[in-house]
Amino acid sequence: MIAEIVLQDSKRGMDKLYAHLPRDIFELAAKDLLALPKDRNILLYTGFASDGKQETDGPVGTYFLAKALFKLGYYPIIVSDFHCKGYFDQAEQNFETLLIPTKGFKEKFMYRKIIETYDPVAMIAIERPGRSGDGHYRNMDGTEIDGQNAPLDQFFLENVDVLTIGIGDGGNEIGMGKYQDLLIDRLHYSDPCVIVTDHCLIGTTSNWAAYGLIAAMNEDHLPTEDALKKYYNFILELGAVDGVTGKSEKSVDGFPIERSYQVLERLSTKS
Repeated sequence: MIAEIVLQDSKRGMDKLYAHLPRDIFELAAKDLLALPKDRNILLYTGFASDGKQETDGPVGTYFLAKALFKLGYYPIIVSDFHCKGYFDQAEQNFETLLIPTKGFKEKFMYRKIIETYDPVAMIAIERPGRSGDGHYRNMDGTEIDGQNAPLDQFFLENVDVLTIGIGDGGNEIGMGKYQDLLIDRLHYSDPCVIVTDHCLIGTTSNWAAYGLIAAMNEDHLPTEDALKKYYNFILELGAVDGVTGKSEKSVDGFPIERSYQVLERLSTKS
């Protein structure tokens, strides 16, 4: 199963969470995605910044998921904040990006207006912070990070009739509300995210989980090692850092890029 490939050496207990979930969560999400009408917009939400520095986890998976969705006949639009400015403007292929201000974007009608304007068939959040039950946002160790990221989880509270998917790795991301009880009772999380999505995909890193969704749709659209390395170089030049080490390096949550290569290799040969 795909989940067993993208859940390796989990530092946050996501492998234990998976023990209580359907074995084919990636395949089920892919099936619902591929059943949607083509030539329609899909909104992708990403970006997780701490202390003003954007993490490598999230944008990388989002970029390659956007490429895969485009090849499959959809029009991906990426929604983030200004920490990710320029991250999706590649010479090879760039995507329409909507950047939401970190502060001052509080009127709820704005979120619904954006959804109505783009009229998506799906909304997918990849490593994007979501609020806890007390309304605060937290990083992976539970520290409050209110005000550091735009409240994009509000889009998922607008009760619109579209397919929603959350992708995360730490219990604090949009979508993890689907597993709130399990996170509290089984993994002893005190303040998990409460934002629920139709599907919630988990991995040791969110990038790896995004690759898992790509593989579930069509493994031919997985990125190559060269493409992955090139994109890492691109966002490191823009200031991205590893969210665990805090260093500007080709790694994700402490795992060197070679581990990502291994995940991609296993996903490409899973059949």
